[in-house]
Amino acid sequence: MVNPESTPTLVIKNVSKKFPGVEALKNVTLDIYSGEVHAVLGENGAGKSTLMKILGGIIPRDSGEILLENKSLHLENPRLALQAGIALVHQDLSLLPYLSVAENIFLGRWPKKGISVDWEKMNESTNQLLNRFQVKVDPRALVGTLSVAEQQLIEILKAISHSHVKILLLDEPTSALSGEEINRLFQILKEIKNEGKSIIFISHKINEAVKISNRITVLKDGEKVITDTKPNLDEQTIIYHMTGKYINLKNFHHTPPTKEKTIALSLEEIGTKFYKKKISLNIYQGEILVVFGLMGSGKTTLARGLFGFETLEGTIRLFGNPVTINHPKIAIQLGIGYIPEDRRFGLIYELPVYANITLAILKKMIRNGVLQIKKEHEVAKHYVQALRIKPPNIFREILYLSGGNQQKVLLARWLAREPKILIMDEPTRGIDVGAKFEIRNFVKGMVQKGLTVIYITSDPLEAIEMGDRIVVLRNGQIVTTFNNPLGLDKSEILAAASGVHYGRENDG
Repeated sequence: MVNPESTPTLVIKNVSKKFPGVEALKNVTLDIYSGEVHAVLGENGAGKSTLMKILGGIIPRDSGEILLENKSLHLENPRLALQAGIALVHQDLSLLPYLSVAENIFLGRWPKKGISVDWEKMNESTNQLLNRFQVKVDPRALVGTLSVAEQQLIEILKAISHSHVKILLLDEPTSALSGEEINRLFQILKEIKNEGKSIIFISHKINEAVKISNRITVLKDGEKVITDTKPNLDEQTIIYHMTGKYINLKNFHHTPPTKEKTIALSLEEIGTKFYKKKISLNIYQGEILVVFGLMGSGKTTLARGLFGFETLEGTIRLFGNPVTINHPKIAIQLGIGYIPEDRRFGLIYELPVYANITLAILKKMIRNGVLQIKKEHEVAKHYVQALRIKPPNIFREILYLSGGNQQKVLLARWLAREPKILIMDEPTRGIDVGAKFEIRNFVKGMVQKGLTVIYITSDPLEAIEMGDRIVVLRNGQIVTTFNNPLGLDKSEILAAASGVHYGRENDG
Protein backbone atom coordinates (compact mmCIF):
# COMPACT_ATOMS: atom_id res chain seq x y z
CA MET A 1 0.00 0.00 0.00
CA VAL A 2 1.27 3.49 -0.84
CA ASN A 3 2.22 5.61 2.16
CA PRO A 4 1.08 9.18 1.36
CA GLU A 5 3.65 10.54 3.83
CA SER A 6 6.60 8.87 2.08
CA THR A 7 8.70 10.55 -0.62
CA PRO A 8 7.80 9.54 -4.20
CA THR A 9 10.48 7.68 -6.16
CA LEU A 10 9.56 9.31 -9.48
CA VAL A 11 8.15 12.80 -9.91
CA ILE A 12 6.83 14.13 -13.23
CA LYS A 13 6.32 17.91 -13.11
CA ASN A 14 4.37 19.89 -15.71
CA VAL A 15 5.55 17.77 -18.64
CA SER A 16 4.29 18.92 -22.06
CA LYS A 17 4.80 17.63 -25.59
CA LYS A 18 3.59 18.92 -28.96
CA PHE A 19 3.49 17.23 -32.33
CA PRO A 20 2.44 18.91 -35.60
CA GLY A 21 -1.23 19.77 -35.22
CA VAL A 22 -1.70 18.25 -31.76
CA GLU A 23 -0.71 18.93 -28.17
CA ALA A 24 -0.11 15.39 -26.90
CA LEU A 25 0.65 16.31 -23.27
CA LYS A 26 -0.33 19.47 -21.42
CA ASN A 27 1.46 20.15 -18.11
CA VAL A 28 1.07 16.61 -16.79
CA THR A 29 2.14 16.19 -13.16
CA LEU A 30 2.37 12.77 -11.57
CA ASP A 31 4.22 11.02 -8.75
CA ILE A 32 5.09 7.35 -8.40
CA TYR A 33 5.94 5.69 -5.08
CA SER A 34 8.23 2.79 -4.31
CA GLY A 35 6.47 -0.57 -4.30
CA GLU A 36 3.31 0.52 -6.11
CA VAL A 37 1.61 -0.45 -9.35
CA HIS A 38 0.32 2.77 -10.89
CA ALA A 39 -2.11 2.36 -13.81
CA VAL A 40 -2.32 5.09 -16.45
CA LEU A 41 -5.61 4.94 -18.36
CA GLY A 42 -7.18 6.97 -21.13
CA GLU A 43 -8.74 6.76 -24.56
CA ASN A 44 -6.60 6.47 -27.68
CA GLY A 45 -4.90 9.82 -28.14
CA ALA A 46 -5.11 10.69 -24.44
CA GLY A 47 -1.32 10.88 -24.17
CA LYS A 48 -0.50 7.60 -22.38
CA SER A 49 1.98 6.30 -24.93
CA THR A 50 3.57 9.73 -25.34
CA LEU A 51 4.21 9.88 -21.60
CA MET A 52 5.72 6.38 -21.61
CA LYS A 53 7.97 7.22 -24.56
CA ILE A 54 9.22 10.34 -22.77
CA LEU A 55 9.97 8.36 -19.60
CA GLY A 56 11.63 5.63 -21.68
CA GLY A 57 13.88 8.10 -23.48
CA ILE A 58 12.37 7.47 -26.92
CA ILE A 59 11.16 11.04 -27.48
CA PRO A 60 12.15 14.26 -25.65
CA ARG A 61 9.74 16.35 -23.63
CA ASP A 62 9.22 19.96 -24.70
CA SER A 63 8.99 21.30 -21.16
CA GLY A 64 8.67 20.19 -17.56
CA GLU A 65 10.88 18.17 -15.26
CA ILE A 66 11.38 14.51 -14.37
CA LEU A 67 13.02 13.58 -11.07
CA LEU A 68 14.08 10.12 -9.93
CA GLU A 69 14.94 9.98 -6.24
CA ASN A 70 15.14 13.80 -6.25
CA LYS A 71 17.65 13.80 -9.12
CA SER A 72 16.64 15.68 -12.28
CA LEU A 73 16.84 13.49 -15.39
CA HIS A 74 17.57 14.34 -19.01
CA LEU A 75 16.30 11.28 -20.87
CA GLU A 76 17.74 11.78 -24.34
CA ASN A 77 17.63 8.12 -25.38
CA PRO A 78 16.55 4.69 -24.03
CA ARG A 79 20.11 3.85 -22.96
CA LEU A 80 20.24 6.89 -20.66
CA ALA A 81 16.78 6.06 -19.30
CA LEU A 82 17.90 2.51 -18.49
CA GLN A 83 21.11 3.79 -16.89
CA ALA A 84 19.00 6.09 -14.72
CA GLY A 85 16.88 3.13 -13.59
CA ILE A 86 13.83 3.28 -15.91
CA ALA A 87 13.05 0.27 -18.12
CA LEU A 88 10.34 0.28 -20.79
CA VAL A 89 8.71 -2.96 -21.98
CA HIS A 90 6.94 -2.29 -25.28
CA GLN A 91 3.66 -3.83 -26.40
CA ASP A 92 5.52 -5.25 -29.42
CA LEU A 93 8.17 -7.50 -27.92
CA SER A 94 11.82 -6.90 -28.86
CA LEU A 95 13.26 -10.35 -28.14
CA LEU A 96 15.38 -12.12 -30.75
CA PRO A 97 13.73 -15.47 -31.61
CA TYR A 98 16.92 -17.28 -32.67
CA LEU A 99 18.77 -16.55 -29.44
CA SER A 100 18.27 -18.41 -26.18
CA VAL A 101 16.40 -17.07 -23.17
CA ALA A 102 19.70 -16.39 -21.38
CA GLU A 103 21.22 -14.69 -24.44
CA ASN A 104 18.19 -12.41 -24.74
CA ILE A 105 18.05 -11.49 -21.06
CA PHE A 106 21.73 -10.53 -20.93
CA LEU A 107 21.99 -9.21 -24.48
CA GLY A 108 24.88 -6.73 -24.62
CA ARG A 109 26.05 -7.89 -21.17
CA TRP A 110 27.17 -11.46 -21.80
CA PRO A 111 29.66 -12.46 -19.05
CA LYS A 112 33.16 -13.26 -20.22
CA LYS A 113 35.72 -15.89 -19.30
CA GLY A 114 38.86 -14.53 -20.84
CA ILE A 115 37.95 -13.63 -24.41
CA SER A 116 35.08 -16.14 -24.57
CA VAL A 117 31.49 -15.95 -23.36
CA ASP A 118 30.99 -17.61 -19.98
CA TRP A 119 27.93 -19.62 -21.00
CA GLU A 120 27.76 -21.50 -17.71
CA LYS A 121 27.64 -18.32 -15.65
CA MET A 122 25.07 -16.69 -17.95
CA ASN A 123 22.77 -19.73 -17.88
CA GLU A 124 23.13 -20.00 -14.09
CA SER A 125 22.34 -16.28 -13.59
CA THR A 126 19.30 -16.67 -15.84
CA ASN A 127 18.18 -19.76 -13.96
CA GLN A 128 18.39 -17.88 -10.66
CA LEU A 129 16.27 -15.06 -12.11
CA LEU A 130 13.68 -17.50 -13.48
CA ASN A 131 13.50 -19.40 -10.19
CA ARG A 132 13.15 -16.16 -8.25
CA PHE A 133 9.85 -15.53 -10.01
CA GLN A 134 8.90 -19.20 -10.48
CA VAL A 135 9.04 -19.03 -14.28
CA LYS A 136 9.50 -22.58 -15.55
CA VAL A 137 11.53 -22.02 -18.72
CA ASP A 138 14.87 -23.52 -19.79
CA PRO A 139 17.53 -20.75 -20.01
CA ARG A 140 18.93 -22.49 -23.10
CA ALA A 141 15.60 -22.65 -24.96
CA LEU A 142 15.32 -20.54 -28.09
CA VAL A 143 12.92 -17.65 -27.48
CA GLY A 144 11.14 -18.39 -30.77
CA THR A 145 9.96 -21.73 -29.35
CA LEU A 146 8.22 -20.10 -26.38
CA SER A 147 4.57 -19.07 -26.17
CA VAL A 148 3.63 -15.39 -26.40
CA ALA A 149 2.91 -15.37 -22.66
CA GLU A 150 6.32 -16.85 -21.86
CA GLN A 151 8.01 -14.31 -24.12
CA GLN A 152 6.17 -11.50 -22.33
CA LEU A 153 7.50 -12.73 -18.99
CA ILE A 154 11.05 -13.04 -20.38
CA GLU A 155 10.84 -9.45 -21.66
CA ILE A 156 9.87 -8.25 -18.18
CA LEU A 157 12.59 -10.31 -16.49
CA LYS A 158 15.10 -8.92 -18.97
CA ALA A 159 14.16 -5.41 -17.84
CA ILE A 160 14.51 -6.14 -14.13
CA SER A 161 17.70 -8.17 -14.60
CA HIS A 162 19.33 -4.75 -14.46
CA SER A 163 19.58 -4.65 -10.67
CA HIS A 164 19.55 -0.83 -10.55
CA VAL A 165 16.13 -0.55 -12.30
CA LYS A 166 13.65 1.18 -10.02
CA ILE A 167 10.81 1.99 -12.46
CA LEU A 168 9.26 -0.59 -14.81
CA LEU A 169 7.08 0.79 -17.62
CA LEU A 170 4.63 -1.72 -19.11
CA ASP A 171 2.73 -0.77 -22.27
CA GLU A 172 -0.33 -3.01 -22.83
CA PRO A 173 1.40 -6.11 -21.39
CA THR A 174 -1.73 -8.31 -21.52
CA SER A 175 -2.97 -7.58 -25.05
CA ALA A 176 -2.10 -11.05 -26.41
CA LEU A 177 -2.58 -13.10 -23.22
CA SER A 178 -5.36 -15.42 -22.08
CA GLY A 179 -7.08 -15.11 -18.70
CA GLU A 180 -4.84 -17.69 -17.00
CA GLU A 181 -1.71 -16.14 -18.50
CA ILE A 182 -2.79 -12.69 -17.28
CA ASN A 183 -3.21 -14.04 -13.75
CA ARG A 184 0.33 -15.48 -13.88
CA LEU A 185 1.71 -12.16 -15.11
CA PHE A 186 -0.08 -10.29 -12.33
CA GLN A 187 1.41 -12.63 -9.73
CA ILE A 188 4.90 -11.82 -11.01
CA LEU A 189 4.14 -8.09 -11.02
CA LYS A 190 3.09 -8.36 -7.37
CA GLU A 191 6.39 -10.07 -6.56
CA ILE A 192 8.31 -7.32 -8.38
CA LYS A 193 6.32 -4.70 -6.49
CA ASN A 194 7.07 -6.42 -3.18
CA GLU A 195 10.78 -6.02 -3.91
CA GLY A 196 10.26 -2.25 -3.78
CA LYS A 197 10.24 -1.54 -7.50
CA SER A 198 7.58 0.73 -9.03
CA ILE A 199 5.45 -0.32 -11.99
CA ILE A 200 3.63 2.03 -14.36
CA PHE A 201 0.96 -0.02 -16.12
CA ILE A 202 -0.77 1.10 -19.32
CA SER A 203 -3.83 -0.83 -20.45
CA HIS A 204 -7.09 -0.38 -22.33
CA LYS A 205 -8.62 -3.04 -20.08
CA ILE A 206 -10.08 -1.12 -17.16
CA ASN A 207 -10.94 -4.24 -15.17
CA GLU A 208 -7.29 -5.32 -15.28
CA ALA A 209 -6.07 -1.92 -14.12
CA VAL A 210 -8.50 -1.99 -11.21
CA LYS A 211 -7.37 -5.50 -10.30
CA ILE A 212 -3.59 -4.96 -10.32
CA SER A 213 -3.02 -1.32 -9.39
CA ASN A 214 -2.67 0.58 -6.12
CA ARG A 215 -3.46 3.93 -7.72
CA ILE A 216 -4.92 4.98 -11.06
CA THR A 217 -4.33 8.09 -13.16
CA VAL A 218 -6.67 9.00 -16.01
CA LEU A 219 -5.48 11.13 -18.93
CA LYS A 220 -7.85 12.85 -21.37
CA ASP A 221 -6.80 14.94 -24.38
CA GLY A 222 -3.25 15.16 -23.05
CA GLU A 223 -4.21 16.35 -19.57
CA LYS A 224 -4.38 14.59 -16.23
CA VAL A 225 -8.01 14.32 -15.12
CA ILE A 226 -7.60 12.48 -11.84
CA THR A 227 -5.24 10.38 -9.73
CA ASP A 228 -6.80 8.37 -6.94
CA THR A 229 -6.55 5.11 -5.04
CA LYS A 230 -8.31 2.03 -6.33
CA PRO A 231 -11.10 1.94 -3.70
CA ASN A 232 -12.29 5.37 -4.87
CA LEU A 233 -12.44 4.49 -8.59
CA ASP A 234 -14.81 1.83 -9.87
CA GLU A 235 -14.97 0.94 -13.58
CA GLN A 236 -17.94 3.19 -14.33
CA THR A 237 -16.28 6.20 -12.68
CA ILE A 238 -13.06 5.58 -14.60
CA ILE A 239 -15.00 5.43 -17.88
CA TYR A 240 -16.64 8.74 -17.01
CA HIS A 241 -13.26 10.40 -16.39
CA MET A 242 -11.87 8.91 -19.63
CA THR A 243 -14.75 9.90 -21.90
CA GLY A 244 -16.55 12.71 -20.08
CA LYS A 245 -19.79 10.73 -20.11
CA TYR A 246 -21.37 7.75 -18.44
CA ILE A 247 -21.49 4.74 -20.74
CA ASN A 248 -23.54 1.63 -20.17
CA LEU A 249 -21.31 -0.99 -21.75
CA LYS A 250 -24.11 -3.54 -21.66
CA ASN A 251 -26.18 -1.49 -24.05
CA PHE A 252 -29.26 -2.54 -25.96
CA HIS A 253 -29.49 -5.83 -27.81
CA HIS A 254 -31.51 -5.47 -30.99
CA THR A 255 -34.17 -8.06 -31.74
CA PRO A 256 -32.38 -10.98 -33.39
CA PRO A 257 -33.90 -12.87 -36.31
CA THR A 258 -35.81 -16.09 -35.78
CA LYS A 259 -35.08 -19.36 -37.52
CA GLU A 260 -37.90 -18.65 -39.98
CA LYS A 261 -35.96 -15.71 -41.38
CA THR A 262 -33.53 -15.77 -44.27
CA ILE A 263 -30.35 -17.81 -43.96
CA ALA A 264 -27.62 -15.50 -45.21
CA LEU A 265 -24.72 -17.96 -44.99
CA SER A 266 -24.83 -21.71 -44.64
CA LEU A 267 -21.72 -23.74 -43.79
CA GLU A 268 -21.94 -27.48 -44.42
CA GLU A 269 -19.16 -29.77 -43.20
CA ILE A 270 -16.54 -27.01 -43.34
CA GLY A 271 -12.96 -27.94 -42.45
CA THR A 272 -9.32 -27.17 -43.25
CA LYS A 273 -6.13 -29.16 -43.64
CA PHE A 274 -5.27 -28.20 -40.04
CA TYR A 275 -8.71 -28.85 -38.53
CA LYS A 276 -10.19 -32.09 -39.82
CA LYS A 277 -13.34 -31.93 -37.68
CA LYS A 278 -16.16 -30.33 -39.61
CA ILE A 279 -18.27 -27.26 -38.87
CA SER A 280 -21.91 -26.97 -39.92
CA LEU A 281 -23.67 -23.71 -39.17
CA ASN A 282 -26.43 -21.40 -40.40
CA ILE A 283 -26.03 -17.63 -40.06
CA TYR A 284 -29.17 -15.53 -40.43
CA GLN A 285 -29.62 -12.21 -42.17
CA GLY A 286 -29.66 -9.33 -39.72
CA GLU A 287 -27.95 -11.11 -36.82
CA ILE A 288 -24.64 -10.77 -35.05
CA LEU A 289 -23.15 -14.23 -34.73
CA VAL A 290 -20.24 -14.23 -32.31
CA VAL A 291 -17.55 -16.84 -32.89
CA PHE A 292 -15.66 -17.16 -29.61
CA GLY A 293 -12.46 -19.07 -29.03
CA LEU A 294 -9.07 -18.91 -27.38
CA MET A 295 -5.75 -18.77 -29.22
CA GLY A 296 -5.43 -21.73 -31.60
CA SER A 297 -9.16 -22.51 -31.58
CA GLY A 298 -9.50 -21.99 -35.33
CA LYS A 299 -11.66 -18.87 -35.21
CA THR A 300 -9.29 -16.71 -37.27
CA THR A 301 -8.69 -19.58 -39.71
CA LEU A 302 -12.46 -19.77 -40.24
CA ALA A 303 -12.70 -16.00 -40.76
CA ARG A 304 -9.83 -15.97 -43.26
CA GLY A 305 -11.29 -18.97 -45.07
CA LEU A 306 -14.68 -17.30 -45.51
CA PHE A 307 -12.89 -14.35 -47.11
CA GLY A 308 -10.76 -16.51 -49.41
CA PHE A 309 -7.40 -16.23 -47.64
CA GLU A 310 -7.48 -19.90 -46.54
CA THR A 311 -8.72 -22.99 -48.36
CA LEU A 312 -11.86 -24.45 -46.82
CA GLU A 313 -13.28 -27.90 -47.46
CA GLY A 314 -17.03 -28.42 -47.55
CA THR A 315 -19.99 -26.47 -48.94
CA ILE A 316 -20.73 -22.77 -48.52
CA ARG A 317 -24.11 -21.37 -49.54
CA LEU A 318 -24.77 -17.65 -49.78
CA PHE A 319 -28.50 -16.92 -49.61
CA GLY A 320 -29.14 -20.50 -50.74
CA ASN A 321 -26.70 -20.52 -53.66
CA PRO A 322 -23.53 -22.69 -53.53
CA VAL A 323 -20.39 -20.55 -53.82
CA THR A 324 -16.66 -21.20 -53.99
CA ILE A 325 -14.58 -18.59 -52.20
CA ASN A 326 -10.95 -19.20 -53.10
CA HIS A 327 -9.76 -15.60 -53.29
CA PRO A 328 -10.59 -12.33 -51.47
CA LYS A 329 -11.59 -10.78 -54.80
CA ILE A 330 -14.38 -13.35 -55.13
CA ALA A 331 -15.51 -12.76 -51.55
CA ILE A 332 -15.76 -9.03 -52.23
CA GLN A 333 -17.73 -9.64 -55.43
CA LEU A 334 -20.14 -11.82 -53.44
CA GLY A 335 -20.75 -9.01 -50.95
CA ILE A 336 -18.51 -10.19 -48.10
CA GLY A 337 -16.29 -7.76 -46.19
CA TYR A 338 -13.46 -8.60 -43.80
CA ILE A 339 -11.80 -6.60 -41.03
CA PRO A 340 -8.62 -8.50 -40.01
CA GLU A 341 -7.50 -8.91 -36.41
CA ASP A 342 -4.41 -6.79 -37.12
CA ARG A 343 -5.51 -3.50 -38.68
CA ARG A 344 -1.95 -2.92 -39.95
CA PHE A 345 -2.75 -5.40 -42.72
CA GLY A 346 -5.89 -3.54 -43.74
CA LEU A 347 -4.77 0.09 -43.81
CA ILE A 348 -2.35 2.00 -46.02
CA TYR A 349 -0.69 4.31 -43.53
CA GLU A 350 0.83 6.68 -46.08
CA LEU A 351 -2.59 7.51 -47.55
CA PRO A 352 -5.07 10.01 -46.08
CA VAL A 353 -8.33 9.06 -44.42
CA TYR A 354 -10.50 9.61 -47.51
CA ALA A 355 -8.32 7.37 -49.71
CA ASN A 356 -8.40 4.55 -47.15
CA ILE A 357 -12.19 4.76 -46.87
CA THR A 358 -12.87 4.75 -50.62
CA LEU A 359 -10.19 2.20 -51.53
CA ALA A 360 -12.74 -0.61 -51.95
CA ILE A 361 -15.20 1.43 -54.06
CA LEU A 362 -12.89 3.29 -56.46
CA LYS A 363 -14.61 1.77 -59.50
CA LYS A 364 -17.87 3.38 -58.37
CA MET A 365 -16.07 6.73 -58.19
CA ILE A 366 -15.03 6.65 -61.86
CA ARG A 367 -17.14 8.29 -64.56
CA ASN A 368 -16.06 8.33 -68.20
CA GLY A 369 -12.65 7.11 -67.15
CA VAL A 370 -12.12 9.94 -64.65
CA LEU A 371 -12.00 9.56 -60.87
CA GLN A 372 -14.63 11.83 -59.31
CA ILE A 373 -12.56 13.36 -56.50
CA LYS A 374 -15.45 15.45 -55.16
CA LYS A 375 -17.67 12.36 -54.90
CA GLU A 376 -14.85 10.48 -53.18
CA HIS A 377 -14.50 13.26 -50.60
CA GLU A 378 -18.28 13.35 -50.00
CA VAL A 379 -18.42 9.62 -49.27
CA ALA A 380 -15.46 9.88 -46.90
CA LYS A 381 -16.98 12.87 -45.07
CA HIS A 382 -20.24 10.95 -44.60
CA TYR A 383 -18.52 8.08 -42.81
CA VAL A 384 -16.18 10.32 -40.84
CA GLN A 385 -19.26 12.05 -39.46
CA ALA A 386 -21.32 8.87 -39.00
CA LEU A 387 -18.55 7.03 -37.14
CA ARG A 388 -17.29 10.13 -35.31
CA ILE A 389 -13.75 9.70 -36.61
CA LYS A 390 -11.34 12.11 -34.94
CA PRO A 391 -9.89 14.41 -36.00
CA PRO A 392 -12.68 14.97 -38.59
CA ASN A 393 -10.15 15.73 -41.32
CA ILE A 394 -10.38 13.45 -44.37
CA PHE A 395 -7.00 14.66 -45.64
CA ARG A 396 -5.05 13.61 -42.55
CA GLU A 397 -2.77 10.59 -43.02
CA ILE A 398 -3.98 7.44 -41.28
CA LEU A 399 -0.59 7.15 -39.58
CA TYR A 400 -1.44 10.03 -37.25
CA LEU A 401 -4.81 8.70 -36.06
CA SER A 402 -5.27 6.79 -32.81
CA GLY A 403 -5.88 3.05 -32.96
CA GLY A 404 -9.60 3.42 -32.34
CA ASN A 405 -10.02 5.93 -35.15
CA GLN A 406 -7.92 3.80 -37.50
CA GLN A 407 -10.30 0.92 -36.80
CA LYS A 408 -13.27 3.16 -37.57
CA VAL A 409 -11.72 4.04 -40.94
CA LEU A 410 -11.34 0.35 -41.74
CA LEU A 411 -14.98 -0.24 -40.79
CA ALA A 412 -16.03 2.73 -42.94
CA ARG A 413 -14.24 1.25 -45.96
CA TRP A 414 -16.31 -1.91 -45.87
CA LEU A 415 -19.58 -0.19 -45.04
CA ALA A 416 -19.05 2.05 -48.06
CA ARG A 417 -19.23 -1.11 -50.20
CA GLU A 418 -22.60 -1.98 -48.62
CA PRO A 419 -21.71 -5.64 -47.96
CA LYS A 420 -24.26 -8.35 -47.25
CA ILE A 421 -21.97 -10.02 -44.71
CA LEU A 422 -19.22 -8.40 -42.65
CA ILE A 423 -16.60 -10.54 -40.89
CA MET A 424 -14.96 -8.70 -37.99
CA ASP A 425 -11.95 -10.40 -36.39
CA GLU A 426 -11.14 -8.95 -32.92
CA PRO A 427 -12.42 -5.52 -34.06
CA THR A 428 -11.99 -3.78 -30.71
CA ARG A 429 -8.65 -5.26 -29.61
CA GLY A 430 -6.23 -2.57 -28.46
CA ILE A 431 -8.65 0.36 -28.65
CA ASP A 432 -10.10 2.46 -25.86
CA VAL A 433 -13.47 2.01 -24.20
CA GLY A 434 -15.09 5.01 -25.90
CA ALA A 435 -14.15 3.83 -29.40
CA LYS A 436 -15.28 0.29 -28.52
CA PHE A 437 -18.69 1.58 -27.47
CA GLU A 438 -19.10 3.66 -30.65
CA ILE A 439 -18.02 0.85 -32.99
CA ARG A 440 -20.26 -1.70 -31.28
CA ASN A 441 -23.29 0.57 -31.36
CA PHE A 442 -22.73 1.52 -35.00
CA VAL A 443 -22.47 -2.14 -35.98
CA LYS A 444 -25.69 -2.92 -34.08
CA GLY A 445 -27.41 -0.10 -35.97
CA MET A 446 -26.25 -1.50 -39.34
CA VAL A 447 -27.48 -4.97 -38.38
CA GLN A 448 -30.93 -3.48 -37.76
CA LYS A 449 -30.86 -2.48 -41.44
CA GLY A 450 -30.14 -6.04 -42.60
CA LEU A 451 -26.37 -6.41 -42.39
CA THR A 452 -25.17 -9.83 -41.21
CA VAL A 453 -22.11 -9.79 -38.96
CA ILE A 454 -19.75 -12.61 -38.03
CA TYR A 455 -18.01 -11.23 -34.96
CA ILE A 456 -14.80 -13.01 -33.93
CA THR A 457 -13.56 -12.41 -30.39
CA SER A 458 -11.60 -13.95 -27.52
CA ASP A 459 -13.16 -11.55 -24.99
CA PRO A 460 -16.06 -13.32 -23.21
CA LEU A 461 -17.69 -10.10 -22.00
CA GLU A 462 -17.61 -8.66 -25.51
CA ALA A 463 -19.12 -11.89 -26.82
CA ILE A 464 -22.04 -11.58 -24.39
CA GLU A 465 -22.57 -7.88 -25.10
CA MET A 466 -22.51 -8.22 -28.89
CA GLY A 467 -23.91 -11.62 -29.78
CA ASP A 468 -27.44 -12.61 -30.77
CA ARG A 469 -25.93 -16.09 -30.71
CA ILE A 470 -22.52 -17.30 -29.62
CA VAL A 471 -20.74 -20.35 -31.01
CA VAL A 472 -17.64 -21.50 -29.17
CA LEU A 473 -14.77 -23.06 -31.11
CA ARG A 474 -12.10 -25.35 -29.73
CA ASN A 475 -9.59 -27.26 -31.84
CA GLY A 476 -11.40 -26.22 -35.01
CA GLN A 477 -14.86 -27.46 -34.07
CA ILE A 478 -18.00 -26.00 -32.50
CA VAL A 479 -18.22 -27.31 -28.94
CA THR A 480 -21.09 -25.15 -27.68
CA THR A 481 -23.79 -22.85 -29.01
CA PHE A 482 -25.42 -20.24 -26.77
CA ASN A 483 -28.68 -19.14 -28.38
CA ASN A 484 -29.63 -16.74 -25.57
CA PRO A 485 -26.45 -14.93 -24.45
CA LEU A 486 -28.18 -12.30 -22.30
CA GLY A 487 -27.56 -13.13 -18.66
CA LEU A 488 -24.82 -15.60 -19.56
CA ASP A 489 -21.83 -15.72 -17.21
CA LYS A 490 -18.44 -15.34 -18.86
CA SER A 491 -17.13 -18.36 -16.94
CA GLU A 492 -19.50 -20.60 -18.93
CA ILE A 493 -18.03 -19.40 -22.22
CA LEU A 494 -14.45 -19.73 -20.98
CA ALA A 495 -15.14 -23.19 -19.60
CA ALA A 496 -16.49 -24.35 -22.95
CA ALA A 497 -13.57 -22.79 -24.84
CA SER A 498 -10.98 -24.39 -22.56
CA GLY A 499 -12.67 -27.80 -22.42
CA VAL A 500 -13.66 -27.77 -18.75
CA HIS A 501 -17.34 -28.38 -19.53
CA TYR A 502 -19.84 -27.42 -22.19
CA GLY A 503 -22.01 -24.94 -20.31
CA ARG A 504 -25.58 -24.44 -21.57
CA GLU A 505 -25.13 -26.30 -24.83
CA ASN A 506 -27.62 -25.38 -27.53
CA ASP A 507 -29.79 -23.61 -25.01
CA GLY A 508 -32.89 -21.69 -25.89
